[in-house]
Amino acid sequence: MNKDGSAENMVSIKDVAKHANVSISAVSKTLNGYSDVSEATRQKILKAAQELNYSPNMLAKNLKHKKTRTIALIISNFEQTSGKDGVMFQIMSGVYAAATKYDYEVVIYTRSLSEQQDRSYWQFCKDHKIAGVVISGLRTTDPYFEELVESDIPCIVIDAHTVGPHTGSVITDNLLAARQAVQYLISKGHCEIGMVNGHKYATVSISREQGYREALEQAGMPFIANRVIEANFSEEKAYELTEAYLNDNPQLTAVFVASDLMAIGFMNRCKELGLRIPEDISIMGFDDIVLSSYTTPKLSTVCQDFASIGFTALEQVVKMLEDNLPGYHKILPFKIVDRESIKTL
Repeated sequence: MNKDGSAENMVSIKDVAKHANVSISAVSKTLNGYSDVSEATRQKILKAAQELNYSPNMLAKNLKHKKTRTIALIISNFEQTSGKDGVMFQIMSGVYAAATKYDYEVVIYTRSLSEQQDRSYWQFCKDHKIAGVVISGLRTTDPYFEELVESDIPCIVIDAHTVGPHTGSVITDNLLAARQAVQYLISKGHCEIGMVNGHKYATVSISREQGYREALEQAGMPFIANRVIEANFSEEKAYELTEAYLNDNPQLTAVFVASDLMAIGFMNRCKELGLRIPEDISIMGFDDIVLSSYTTPKLSTVCQDFASIGFTALEQVVKMLEDNLPGYHKILPFKIVDRESIKTL
């Protein structure tokens, strides 16, 4: 406490950014000594910090010189995800298994878009005394996406291809997996194939759509733009879009859906519309969540090993911390699981 009884460090990095009329990221970079901030901006930030009597937590700033065994699993945009698919639980179990193996502590944080804007990635990690990070659910438009590449804190991103001196990623080969999934539909005799995708800000969505396109092109089939719709990885959104989508594309015999949860919503609406699966329309999902083997009919899909993804992500962070290795991109295998939702024509 100060002499007047007030708490120390009540001024935040957000206050400094507002006072200097710059971004939180610019303040964070300046205070952390990055060189990609102009001298004029740097002086303005330092002046604002002095005027506000801002003093960063020196213990946190010096953490990079000390040993700490805390690795954070940061779940970005958690409020937009669903626990119904069990994906995050599987990732968490893999992260925990690796942490146990290598004798590290894991703490779990959720960060919304507004929280990322309020406090920079670097400051968040330093304030919580974090040695390394595994981050999941990050969108390419999120403030942390650019910040973490420039950070000196070892970080592995799940489901996004990003590499920097202290940043790497773990991901399934989404392009190849999507291509093989659509090729599998083609091998079953399907020539009119649509796609329900996630959203354009997800690296996996971009790759899966590219795989869909490539499979069609390699088979000599045209890519038709209105056969691809986005349902934001939401079961409910896929359900809502299904009727209009099928009315616009009555010739489709099969649909590749970029997540099992969306596929379940799509299947449910199809059945309400009187369509039989797979007799009237075949459906291929992606993820192989637990629910996919309990649908009627059981869903054919692309299997990802989410526990392995989580384990590998934390293991890479440990290697970066202990062996001083640079970040790198790790691609994990997948497999096609054929159950009951695809008909041979």
